[in-house]
Amino acid sequence: MAIERKNSFHLLLSDDELKLLRLLAEREGLNASDYLRTLLRQLAGAPPHLAQVIRLGAALGGKRDHLKLVERHAVTSKANKASKASKAKTGR
Repeated sequence: MAIERKNSFHLLLSDDELKLLRLLAEREGLNASDYLRTLLRQLAGAPPHLAQVIRLGAALGGKRDHLKLVERHAVTSKANKASKASKAKTGR
């Protein structure tokens, strides 16, 4: 059963844009409305630099595991901070 929503937003798209939107949504297993909502939530909840990475990945057309990328970045950042702290203690 579909969720009823009281808000409605109408978007004017060309035939090509509508086809592309539907193809993108289908690729994710969603309908066009759910795809746009999901995309908005992803971009709104992400820091600006991560949102740029997500858009870059989408522009390149690849399916990337963004969670793994973020985890790797966090590990690398943590290691860099620890290294800097260690160097600061030793005076190097």
